[in-house]
Amino acid sequence: MKAGVDRIFRVWNVLISLKLAVLVIAGLALTLASATILESKYDTKTAQYYVYRAGWFYALLTLLGLNILAVALSRLPWKKKHIPFLMAHAGILMILSGSWLTYVRGLDGSIRISEGEVSSTVELDEHVLVLRRDGLTQTRPFPWMPQAVAESFKGLSLPEFGVRVERYLADAEPKVRFLPATVAGEKNGPAVQIRILGAPMGGAPELWLWSGDPGWASQRMGPARFLVRNEDQKDLAASTVSGEARLDFIAGPNGSLRFEAVSPRGERKSGKIDLQRLTDRENPVVVDPGWRMPIRVQVKSFISKARNQSEYQPRTVKPQGMGSAQPEPAIQVSLISKPEARIWLGLGDQADFIDEQGLPLSLSYFPKQIFLPFGLRLKRFEMKTNPGTMDPAAYSSYVQVVEGLKKTEIELDALPVRHITMNEPLDESGHTFYQASYIPEMPRPVTTILSVNHDPGRALKYWGSILLISGSILLYLFKTLQKKKKEPSRA
Repeated sequence: MKAGVDRIFRVWNVLISLKLAVLVIAGLALTLASATILESKYDTKTAQYYVYRAGWFYALLTLLGLNILAVALSRLPWKKKHIPFLMAHAGILMILSGSWLTYVRGLDGSIRISEGEVSSTVELDEHVLVLRRDGLTQTRPFPWMPQAVAESFKGLSLPEFGVRVERYLADAEPKVRFLPATVAGEKNGPAVQIRILGAPMGGAPELWLWSGDPGWASQRMGPARFLVRNEDQKDLAASTVSGEARLDFIAGPNGSLRFEAVSPRGERKSGKIDLQRLTDRENPVVVDPGWRMPIRVQVKSFISKARNQSEYQPRTVKPQGMGSAQPEPAIQVSLISKPEARIWLGLGDQADFIDEQGLPLSLSYFPKQIFLPFGLRLKRFEMKTNPGTMDPAAYSSYVQVVEGLKKTEIELDALPVRHITMNEPLDESGHTFYQASYIPEMPRPVTTILSVNHDPGRALKYWGSILLISGSILLYLFKTLQKKKKEPSRA
């Protein structure tokens, strides 16, 4: 019994010691300095992985809280002179408690909304694997890891679905490849590689168009849109946006290729592509869409039934510009029964397999999503540029808060419009929406990216800061008054 009491007193003496306080504060200072260096040299995710979201960092903060609480309790019974001391210590404890509450129950993500759309889906900074087979769906957390850790990744097997994650890249860039489809049932479609000559942004950019995926089938480049489709798909006139320059490449059932073009003024032009000349470097195939702008399009290659075999490789050069600071991970997956059939997935991609039993199997690599109790509708996105350039000077979103997502267009238009700028967020039902970024489109962006924050510990952190500052000021004033009282007595 006595030994147990002595042990408790030894622990208590350690908790209230000045040496522990100095060590903990010095450790926090060194930790925060290291995190700042990591964030400036790499990115925010790396600093979060090694420091801000590491278990030892929360243990260090917990030790600081225990030290402050023990020191405050050691002054019992408290007197009037202890008020500033107790205010400052209570403030620190409230800040730590508010931070813990934010970590446990807070929300920090982003939401993307296109003009006219209503969305309540928030993407979190957490990555998951979504597996579907034979009516069964399962979600597995797959957190981001730095490349130094990813190099020792040994793979992840999911035997209940018969798939395996082979490789992981922390920050990847795609290497696009389209090959002729060889397996029955494999997703395929016509693919065209084109080169834009006389592009308004300079240079001669190249891009692939592939009808096997909506994200690849249509690409916008400057003031024009380029698209590839099969003969039996929707024709040009049925889907042309007013005032848009558009060029469609249409694959025929016998492996032929032709084009249809429309100018912003509605002028139309069509013709056939001579596939025999695609390999002729001296006399390449160049399409004149008949636009009044000096743009020509060179057709470099064509595959009538192509499959996407894009690969990923470590990013060598960090992209510059808005929304490019964070790493883009990628994974390589395969069937356990067929390890040679490997597919790369970037964040937001999905792979479809046929397992050994002939059943369809899909594996998705997505950010974790949650749904807000209300939706936001983007009425209009507005961007102002610096005079004489296309560089954004300021951008903002005009949104409407939608309670209950099923509303008619007339009801939506009648809702009040709220303005979100980079310096003026929107507060709604405890959630704060900040203007974060946008998806660049021509002639202007029409999709906004808002960061969403819900911080249940915010009030504790605010009041804790007020108590800490007030206690520090009172402590200084009390000591100054005591010093002035002692000076006459000494005289």
